[in-house]
Amino acid sequence: MLFQQIILHMVHRLNGERTISAPFHLLRGKRSGQTIQDVKSFGFTKYFSLFPKLSKESYDQTIQLMIQSGLLIVNEDSIPHTTKLGQLELRQLPKLKLNGWLYRGNERLFFQRLSLVTQTLSHVQAKSMAFTPVQKDDKIQQWVRQFLRSVPYQSTTFIQQFYQELSTVFQSPNLSDQHLTILCHRLSGFEVSGITWQQLSHALKTDELDLQIRFYECLHILLDEILSNPQLVILCKISEGIKTTTPLTDSAKKTSELHQQGYSFEQIVTMRQLKTSTIEDHFVEMAMNNPSFSIKVFFPNVDSNMLIQQVRNQQTKKLRTLKNAYPTYSYFQLRLLLVMGGDSNDKESL
Repeated sequence: MLFQQIILHMVHRLNGERTISAPFHLLRGKRSGQTIQDVKSFGFTKYFSLFPKLSKESYDQTIQLMIQSGLLIVNEDSIPHTTKLGQLELRQLPKLKLNGWLYRGNERLFFQRLSLVTQTLSHVQAKSMAFTPVQKDDKIQQWVRQFLRSVPYQSTTFIQQFYQELSTVFQSPNLSDQHLTILCHRLSGFEVSGITWQQLSHALKTDELDLQIRFYECLHILLDEILSNPQLVILCKISEGIKTTTPLTDSAKKTSELHQQGYSFEQIVTMRQLKTSTIEDHFVEMAMNNPSFSIKVFFPNVDSNMLIQQVRNQQTKKLRTLKNAYPTYSYFQLRLLLVMGGDSNDKESL
């Protein structure tokens, strides 16, 4: 199963330095300082927020199944490790074209817009406007209404252009036949209804979660193609606001703006009336996402670049271990050193 292989990949990368709950928080896209730091430190941009609504019960059931199958072991401290069988299974993990960090679940919003626009235009073309919207969300329906009002959607030329743009992106060499099969079966149109995940799983004889992973991968590929091609005018409009323009959380962005205005860490804590630990999380986010961010102010009279290299040489991301090695530095300072010395690239080597 692809979902299990992804968990094995994450456990392998974590290398015994996080509990079995860490992959769950990453897959859900938790905005805590620790989880966001782990995205950078362990190279998990692919998987971040891949399943925003993943239930703990479902995740725990998967973990228990993997333990029973001999793929994982979890010790009394809840620290997971892959078994030899798990490592063999891990080698079957394909290279996935995912970027959860960039889209953060918004690819679902894109598909909701796309599916309702597709359904509507197909009915316009068939001159049959009596249909039940495939998307029930009021916000999605309102967005599509406003979009259609802004374009000549009843024009044959416009409808042809829309389908031509779809045809263009569907020809991307990064899309497989499986991607297109899943996507097309999820779309609805005139006298054509999209099928459920359960029905698709039965038809393709593939696990539902694995199909969903491939579906999200398909959407990420489509969005990458659309956003890099301004000639796809209609699809670019449907994709507006989907891509994350700033990797910072909203709260961290406010802290970053104050920092850029020249306010000190202490001043920002006072001005924002937040816990010191929260502002620390924000600075770690800023260090993680801005290559030009300087941490020198937090390491006066010390060569911070040398410290970054020393921490990297420790070959551990356990703060407790690093604290024992560098007792004079705070956990906040150590977190900064970790993210500045981390690797944000998702290396495929195991």
